[in-house]
Amino acid sequence: MITRRSLLASSALATLPAGFAFADDYPSKPVRIVVSIGAGSATDAAARYTASQLSKMLNQPFVVENVAGAGGVIATTQVFRAPADGYTLLFTYASHYSNQWSTKTPYDAVADFEPVARVATTALVLAVKPDSPFKTAQDVAAAAKRAPGTLTYGTAGPGTTGHMAGALFASLTGGELKHVPYKTPAAAAVDASSGVLDMCFTGPAAVLPLVQGGRLRVLAQTGLKRMSSFPDIPTMVEAGVPGYENSSPIWMFAVKGVPQPVLAKLSDALVRIGNTPEYKEAVAKAGLDVDVQGMAQAKAHGPVELEKWKRLTALVTAKN
Repeated sequence: MITRRSLLASSALATLPAGFAFADDYPSKPVRIVVSIGAGSATDAAARYTASQLSKMLNQPFVVENVAGAGGVIATTQVFRAPADGYTLLFTYASHYSNQWSTKTPYDAVADFEPVARVATTALVLAVKPDSPFKTAQDVAAAAKRAPGTLTYGTAGPGTTGHMAGALFASLTGGELKHVPYKTPAAAAVDASSGVLDMCFTGPAAVLPLVQGGRLRVLAQTGLKRMSSFPDIPTMVEAGVPGYENSSPIWMFAVKGVPQPVLAKLSDALVRIGNTPEYKEAVAKAGLDVDVQGMAQAKAHGPVELEKWKRLTALVTAKN
C-alpha cells in the first residue's frame, strides 16, 4: 500500500546526490588508480602502498597504472575523461597545478577535479656522480656563473617540479643551467650517475638506490626542512641559497562529479591509512614525509598550491 509517508520517503531519496544511496556499496568492482609519473618515483611508491591498503580495507582491488608523459597531462586527461563514478582516480604531485600555467590542458586543475586527500610531501634532491668536481651546491652555482648554459641537469620532464627546481636554483644564484627532460625521474638519475648529465634534480625515490650503491652523491635537498631519508644532507637554504624552497605534496584526485559520499568514504580510508605506523614506515623508505589531509582541508589548500606553482612556472618561462 502506498502511503503519504512512503511517497515522502521516495521524494526525499530522489533529491539526494547521485550515488548517495549506494555509497555503502562502493566499491563494487575494481578501482583504477592512474599515477601521473613512471614507476620508481616517490609518487608511484606512495600510490602502490596506498592501493594495497585500500584493497584490504574496502574489499576490492585498487589497481595502479602508470601513465607517464607530458609532465602528468596525459594521465590527468585520462582521469578527466573517465566516468565520474569513483572507479578511476588520479594519484599525482604538484604538476597537477603547475601544468595549469605551463601548458594547454583540456581540463582545469581546480574546477574539474576534487581532491580526495593529500597523503605525503616530498622535496627533491640535487645529485651528481661520485667523482663530480662539485662538492657543494655553491660549487654548482659558481660553475653555472662561469659558463652559463653549459651545465646540464635532468628531470622527469618539462614543467615538472624538477624543472622548476633547476630554474629556481639558477635564478637565486645568478647562473644558468641547461634543462634536459626525461620521461621518468629514474632515467634522469641514471644518466646523472653515468656522467651523461652533470646533475639531476629529482625525487628521493629515484636516487636512493643509486646513492646506496655508490653511484650518486647528493649535494642538497630542496625543502625547507631536512628529509628523513637524507638527514645529513643540507637544505638549499642551509647550503647558502637563501629563499629557496621547492617541495611537492602528493594527492589523490577524482574527477568532478563523483558523488560526495563516495569521495568521503575514500578520503576517510586514506586518512586512516596515512595515520598508521606501517604507512609512515613505507613512505619513509621512498624518501617521503607523511603529510595527511582529508578532502576538505586539501580542497581548501588548493588555491595556495595553484598560486605557488604559478609563480614558479613564470620563473621557468622566463628562463626559457
